[in-house]
Amino acid sequence: MAITRARDRARALATVALGAMIVAASGCSSGGAGAAAGPTGLPSIAPTVVSTPSTPAATGVIPLPTELPISIDYEDAMRLFDYDRARPFDIVEKSVRNQGGVAIHDITYAQASGARTQAYLVVPPGEGPFGGVMYLHGAYGGSSDFLDEAIDLASHGVASLLINQPEWKSDPSTHAEAVSEIVFEMRELRRSLDLLASQPEVDPGRLGFVGFSFGAIRGGTFAGIEGKRLKVAVLMSTPPSYGLDYMAPFDPIVWAPRVSPAALYVQEGSQDSWFTHDEAESLIAAAHNPKKLAWYDAGHGLNKDAYADRLAWLEQALGT
Repeated sequence: MAITRARDRARALATVALGAMIVAASGCSSGGAGAAAGPTGLPSIAPTVVSTPSTPAATGVIPLPTELPISIDYEDAMRLFDYDRARPFDIVEKSVRNQGGVAIHDITYAQASGARTQAYLVVPPGEGPFGGVMYLHGAYGGSSDFLDEAIDLASHGVASLLINQPEWKSDPSTHAEAVSEIVFEMRELRRSLDLLASQPEVDPGRLGFVGFSFGAIRGGTFAGIEGKRLKVAVLMSTPPSYGLDYMAPFDPIVWAPRVSPAALYVQEGSQDSWFTHDEAESLIAAAHNPKKLAWYDAGHGLNKDAYADRLAWLEQALGT
């Protein structure tokens, strides 16, 4: 099932939000080099204090707002990304429909923050357990963006969880808010992967991730966090960094080496104008094996060849 040209164009336009959502205060664009890495492997940033309200945190969880240290290393970052794993998912099924034997569950569940969010759980026919992949859409998209692909993938024996982009603050207006936003999102993405792994139809030893555009630049960090739990991560149409000093510790290129032992597949369009060829090459160069960078004769939304390759990679990594 090919991605239509109309959807390609819509997704290409959606990447405009890379700047709007994370660098509203600075007016900078995505791409470019981040800050130089320190001896710990993650770049240093100036101390930042977030002054906006936060939700109560569980014992051992660093609350938001929080003051960041001058230098953030891997252990510091992982402590920031920790969350309350004891909170029940409290899944509510709004509806379920069957399409060619594939069950499409429209659900809501409790996030790590306690707020509720909507998602689709797409389950193949049969008893399982099945491999499972979590999809994260691009900016201005939604959980249904990859629904057709998830249904197609289910026919190949792989389940999917399609989530909405987690959002702490819809329009971060300061550097501190942008940093807190990505910390919030990483916690929620980890929570969503927990949800997928907890499903009785899903094999928690066969998990994958797919992110597109803004969902890929966020997903690059997430895949580095969860590299030991994932089998495969596919990043579509992503630059290697935000190009901002204060976001440098969260750049995909910084976390790319930690995606391994999971396989990292990066799909880029040769006609994509949002970042350069060298930037894309630098991202895959930073990662460890197994890895692959595939170029397609397409724009930001990629094309049917990228679609076919993606399904083949996912089936090979997560199928029975």
